[in-house]
Order: sequence, then C-alpha cells, then structure tokens
Amino acid sequence: MVTPPNFSVSQVPNTPSCPQAYSELQTLSPSERQCVETVVNMGYPYECVLRAMKKKGENIEQILDYLFVHGQLCEKGFDPLLVEEALEMHQCSEEKMMEFLQLMSKFKEMGFELKDIKEVLLLHNNDQDNALEDLMARAGAS
Repeated sequence: MVTPPNFSVSQVPNTPSCPQAYSELQTLSPSERQCVETVVNMGYPYECVLRAMKKKGENIEQILDYLFVHGQLCEKGFDPLLVEEALEMHQCSEEKMMEFLQLMSKFKEMGFELKDIKEVLLLHNNDQDNALEDLMARAGAS
C-alpha cells in the first residue's frame, strides 16, 4: 500500500492553487473529479494529481503508486521533469529508471542536450559507454 505524504486533511486546500488546474478540473467528468478529490484529500496537490491521472487514468491505486515513486525520486534530488521521463520510459523497472536518471543527470552536467541524451539512452538501452560515445560523435558533428 502506498503511503501518502504527511499532511492533515485541514492542510489540503479545497481548490487548486493554479488557475490552469482549476480550469482543467472544470472539464473533468464527475467520476474523474471524484477520483481527483479522493487523492487530493490524501494530501497531494491538485496539479500533481491531474498530471498523474492523465498518465494513469482513473485507477486510484496506479495514481498513488505514480505519485509515490515520483515523490521519492524527486526527494533523491532528481529533476522532476527527468523523473517524469523516466517513469514514462521505464515504468516497469525501478532499476532501469534509476539507471536512466543517473545517466541523464551525469550527461546533463557534462553539457549535453536533454533531447539527445534521452535519445541515445533509449537507443543504447542505458549503456553508459555507447551512449557517451554517441553523444560525443553528435557533438563533434555539430
């Protein structure tokens, strides 16, 4: 079972803080709205719940799993956007996700473009040496 963050229900705002989330909420079906409210009442922000629901549908357990893993990886210091990429690409393997995030971060620090890094890691199945060789060749060609 997934443990929600430690928020008491009174700390959870009853409306989204961002106008975009509010307008998104208005377009949801009653069952989608109920799903969002259920998860928000567990302490998660509307924006995060809406994003997770777009990826996982109305399955509350899958939404909670997604939010939990996303939160844990962000707490480890990984960029939230990279975490979303990793979750999308390697949702079935925590090991592959961690490998992907570590290599993305490492290659990003070396100055490579995120889109190129993602492409070579996918192409070379997270093989660090082959991916780096490919990135170096691309950098030399430009």
